[in-house]
Amino acid sequence: MEILTYWIFRVINSVPSVAWYGLCYGLCYALWCDYCTKQEQDHKSKSSSQQQTKYSDTYLTNPRNRQLQAQLLDMLQGDVSTAKQLLLQQRQWFPGRHDNWYLAKVIYNLEHGIDELRDWEMYSRLLLMLQGDDAAAERLLLQQRQAYPGKQHGWYLEKIIFDLERDRR
Repeated sequence: MEILTYWIFRVINSVPSVAWYGLCYGLCYALWCDYCTKQEQDHKSKSSSQQQTKYSDTYLTNPRNRQLQAQLLDMLQGDVSTAKQLLLQQRQWFPGRHDNWYLAKVIYNLEHGIDELRDWEMYSRLLLMLQGDDAAAERLLLQQRQAYPGKQHGWYLEKIIFDLERDRR
């Protein structure tokens, strides 16, 4: 494109007619604008494709990763779509971690009956009831864990919310 522009400018400079000069200059300017626009679009498409999340290939090279995958699929009875959904959810909530971390986190949550989305919603509700007092929420959770050891995290949140609602009546 630069060579074509160069030759168009050469032709413009060699022809003395003002009308011809204006026409060639307009054509050259239009070609140059098209070229710049195309370069900008190519750059944007390259940068947007680079910004898309690229997952690593540790599932091919890391034996621990393959073990965790097998364990997760065994826990989900071979349900690959659910496994992918759970892993995607963890990647969105905790970006920038290693693949093995996401797998181990999903396995841990499944083993301990943790439903993070539900727990997060209940914790948000608890904070709303406590007018944003995070320290009080943590204190109440600690008290419930000491009073009723071995329960799931969601159970403690439900108990605290139930008790607060009961006390407000």
